Amino acid sequence: MKKNTMFTEKKRIGLFGWAIWFYIIILISSVMAFGLITTFVYKTNRENAINMLAMMPIMGIVDGFAIYKIINTIRRRMEKILDGINDVSEENLDVELDLDYAGEYKVIYHNFNKMVKELKNTKIEMQNFLNDFSHEFKTPITSIQGFAEILLETEVSDEDQKQYLQIIAEESARLAELSQNTLLLSKLDAQQVVIDKNEFSLDEQIKKIAILIFKELEKKNITLEMDLPNVKYYGNQELLCQVWMNLMNNAIKFTPERGEITISITDNSDYISVNISDSGIGMDEETMKHIFKKYYQGDSSHATRGYGLGLSIVGRIVNLCGGNIDIISKPGYGSMFTVNLPK
Repeated sequence: MKKNTMFTEKKRIGLFGWAIWFYIIILISSVMAFGLITTFVYKTNRENAINMLAMMPIMGIVDGFAIYKIINTIRRRMEKILDGINDVSEENLDVELDLDYAGEYKVIYHNFNKMVKELKNTKIEMQNFLNDFSHEFKTPITSIQGFAEILLETEVSDEDQKQYLQIIAEESARLAELSQNTLLLSKLDAQQVVIDKNEFSLDEQIKKIAILIFKELEKKNITLEMDLPNVKYYGNQELLCQVWMNLMNNAIKFTPERGEITISITDNSDYISVNISDSGIGMDEETMKHIFKKYYQGDSSHATRGYGLGLSIVGRIVNLCGGNIDIISKPGYGSMFTVNLPK
């Protein structure tokens, strides 16, 4: 069905070219007729006029042939685009149009190649995410099922029972986090404006979140330094909670034992800046380019647990708030995320 459609499109292009060619012939013939009539009406310089008229058919053929070649070249370049679109529609994302023969369609060819490359990258990232997602989803379910069956079918000591229940609780929390982040990101993608705004204390909000993650800090003996002057902000508290929670958890995840995390607020005239820096493993330039893309995980070894969704959520929320995020990072020297929110 798709091939038939593409054939029809090519046929239309061919008919269009011949229609232009026919129009040019009619135009040249009309010019010749007009010249002949003018010569006989005014009867001036008849000999030169006749010679000119004698040359006009040859000139018309030469010009017509040149125009036909141009039209035929344009038609072939248009067919290349249609062939490329057909390949993409059949899920062939390895197609690339040759820019050396693009001519006046160079910008279109370039944008087409760029589009196909983005589609291919998105497909790869989505496939990687699905693989990781299925693994991350399956692992806690297997653990929960396995330890629940042991508790039901086997006599275990109180100590082992407590340990198994702890594992079930942790794995359940992992499933809940994965589900919530996936649903939240889907909701944010569909959202275009921030609603339910009110004025609140931004510094108090960050302090409360720091208390919530205090246990995680203690587990790795990470020192938390905060410089949070009293700052009021008008926005959606629930969304910004997700921003600080994800950024702090991200800092903890990539900061080694006995590391340090620093959080500060700067109140400028037009915007508020929140800085969250860590003494963690840092990032290279390539990772920083993609860090806010969905499903992207800079740690390809999966030594740290994650789904590539947290920073995507952060980026989307800050974008909805009309703000931006600056990153300063270097491998081995930690990272600093600066969230700039307009007042």
